[in-house]
Amino acid sequence: MKRLYIILIFSVLVLAVNAQHYFGVSLGGLTTYQVDNVDNTTSRLGGGGEIGGIYQLQRNNFLFQTGLGLNYSVSILGVDSMPLSANMIDTEGATFTYKGIVYDRVDRANVTELFVPLMLGFNVSSFYALVGAKFVYPLMATTRQTALLTTYGDYNGMFYEDFFDMPQHGYANGQPAKTIGQADFSYDVRACVELGGRWPLSGALGKKTLSTQLEVGLFAEYGVLNTLKNGDNNLVDVDYTKYMSVKMNHIYTTLSSSSASVNNLRIGLRASLLFPVADVNSRRKKCMCIDWVNRKHPAYRKHH
Repeated sequence: MKRLYIILIFSVLVLAVNAQHYFGVSLGGLTTYQVDNVDNTTSRLGGGGEIGGIYQLQRNNFLFQTGLGLNYSVSILGVDSMPLSANMIDTEGATFTYKGIVYDRVDRANVTELFVPLMLGFNVSSFYALVGAKFVYPLMATTRQTALLTTYGDYNGMFYEDFFDMPQHGYANGQPAKTIGQADFSYDVRACVELGGRWPLSGALGKKTLSTQLEVGLFAEYGVLNTLKNGDNNLVDVDYTKYMSVKMNHIYTTLSSSSASVNNLRIGLRASLLFPVADVNSRRKKCMCIDWVNRKHPAYRKHH
């Protein structure tokens, strides 16, 4: 692997000779989808956005691109209905079973990531293509779980019937529930491809016309690593000290990475502005100090 990095760096340095260099900014929107092997879940389309800085090397039709950016995304999972049961003692000292069902549950994860892309590609006329990898490190992840609850108290035949639909006692029928939490994900490496168009904008540096460029492209990314970290939380916790409220933990925080896997799929649209950097010869021609020295030279005076 170390040898591969050395070869890549050396190749870029060789290509940098007589190449055109661009720095720029990018802004994109994306659709997210979680590919997992977790039972009782259904992945749904989420969304997000990204912003970044770009360095691009252009030599003839060859392109090399890297940079640094931030990505914010929301992943959405539907979780199947599940029963709820907890043994309790009421305020009168009687034992009972707190039962119910959690349904219409949706688990969301809001993730902020730092990423570094390494892309190679080509451009023909106004068309360009890039392929490569993106190294992603999660900075922060919060979760939000929502569901509906129907609960009741089973006193094991002590009363004529179970206690239903008594919100003042913690028994609800279709009561909305929400839990805010946190999650911890592992770093990722994503295979990337981007296809789009490039259009020059007005601008010139020195005698060589170097235009600012606008790029608009469609991109797709797939994470090749399992980003799931080991979690030992329960799917549902019951807090009977607060009228038996229910706390839900994101399902990814309840799983072991040895038995479950999560891979990230991203598809989106990105727009970039690339600003050219004058080559060395152009900068010398524009350098006032070199021009002043030339004016002092006898040969310059002879011809001027």
